[in-house]
Amino acid sequence: MNISFTRVQFMLFMFVAQTGSVFILFQRPFIVAAGRDAWLFFIVISLFHLGVLLLFERYYPSFQLTKTMSVLYALYWLFVGVTSVSYVDYTLAEWAFPKTPQFIVVLLMISISLYCNFCRDEVAINLGVFLIPLIALFILFLSMAYNDFEWTYLFPIGTMTKEAVAQSLLKVQYPFIGVELYLIFRRYIRQDESMKGLPIFIYHLIWTSFFLFTIMITLLFFPLDKFEAITEPIMYILKSQQVTFVERLDLFFIYIWMVWSVITITLFSFTALFTIRQHFQVNPKKLNLAFHTLLFLLPLFGLTKNGVENLHVSLLYTHLLFAYILPFIVIFKNRRMQQ
Repeated sequence: MNISFTRVQFMLFMFVAQTGSVFILFQRPFIVAAGRDAWLFFIVISLFHLGVLLLFERYYPSFQLTKTMSVLYALYWLFVGVTSVSYVDYTLAEWAFPKTPQFIVVLLMISISLYCNFCRDEVAINLGVFLIPLIALFILFLSMAYNDFEWTYLFPIGTMTKEAVAQSLLKVQYPFIGVELYLIFRRYIRQDESMKGLPIFIYHLIWTSFFLFTIMITLLFFPLDKFEAITEPIMYILKSQQVTFVERLDLFFIYIWMVWSVITITLFSFTALFTIRQHFQVNPKKLNLAFHTLLFLLPLFGLTKNGVENLHVSLLYTHLLFAYILPFIVIFKNRRMQQ
């Protein structure tokens, strides 16, 4: 099974996977933990993201999964998908479709992922192209709130306690989810193109700028004491904007976010299925159907506020294992065996 990425395709694939449904989720818990220093803390911690990418670029040839590890990673990406579907469906029920049975929305999202994964691999690889104009619209709509910004909300700086730093280090992991996909697909970039050096810095700068923009917009708009009561601050900012071409900008955006999230779910599903097919002789259609059946059924058990919150807490800790600990164990073991 041969797939091929250009450098641009690969960066777009990674960006969509790392933003997904979390780009309207993480601001509140992160700002609650870090306070007004959140934007500065994120700039500092973004250097860790760069370091991870540089290490992955250097050692990705040694990241060779065994059959057992491929199953574990596929289950992890299934868990990422389940968490994303649960959060998207719960949010849609709150903001857009309160009277629609939740399983209908879940079925719609899973059906799109199922169809895309029945198609050629190139379909999933290139799905992110559809998001380019939507990302631009999202940034434009948020920027329209500039008249409501209170620039003093970016201060004070340097007031974080040790406890706040510890909590912030955990909550800031949301944008890092999916970074391990670099190790899975890096070897499929065309041989005449390289990610070493400048391309990694460009991708890191795009990733950092996007998330930093959402953090700073959120901080500038809300007093700090409001965050405990606000679930999705980005949605409230958009709801407050008055435009002539649509009655409620937040509902217009939520459709964009739903498409964005469905594409991300599709990419994680594609990665899980691709990894399993690399190590097992299985019928791809049956595997695809079985995987998406689980992806449809499992979120139905967590479509409550407590259920979604518990899934997110579990995902953060699981992410630390599969994004950092296991990759370096696999790389270290394989390098020892090659010596």
